[in-house]
Amino acid sequence: MKRTLLSETDTSSSETDTSSPLASLPRGAARQGSFGLAALRVTLGILVLATWADNLSKDLYTADGLTGLINWLFSPDGNSSSLSAYQSLLESVVVPNAGLFGVLQLIIEFAFGVGLLLGLCTRLCSLLAAGFFVSLFLGYYGGHEWIWTYVLLTVSAIAVYLGYGGRTLGLDHYLAKARGDSPGSLIW
Repeated sequence: MKRTLLSETDTSSSETDTSSPLASLPRGAARQGSFGLAALRVTLGILVLATWADNLSKDLYTADGLTGLINWLFSPDGNSSSLSAYQSLLESVVVPNAGLFGVLQLIIEFAFGVGLLLGLCTRLCSLLAAGFFVSLFLGYYGGHEWIWTYVLLTVSAIAVYLGYGGRTLGLDHYLAKARGDSPGSLIW
């Protein structure tokens, strides 16, 4: 596989794709990924799956487990998070439907962890991961947890998205080769 440097790509092409945030970059350089992003992607996948397995062993994906976590996040005896608007949202939407949300989180978190690890549908998986990390940031904000962990995770997931992190050492390479870009460049 030949790697093309940004300075070596043909910029005279009139083909432009305005659906991507990297549309102004030459097509080859912007969409082939890199070994650094592949390492970041795999690390995020391992981290998500390790956390998923730990949460599974603690029954956090059950109605009682998810409700208990939400209560702990905002309890003075727990994390003492301070975003009351986010607490109200979780208590009015998630808690009454905790069984459904627990199952959805179980499935979706596992899916984007595997996707990141394998580099499969990486752009979609990295967006899901970024959203998940933002929700953790909001849940832990103002409490005892060091929230900058979630900022770093969010920025890492966004970097994997922007840099097409599944195109190197990932299955997205083969999807892109066989099918071209996904619709709106949002999936691989």
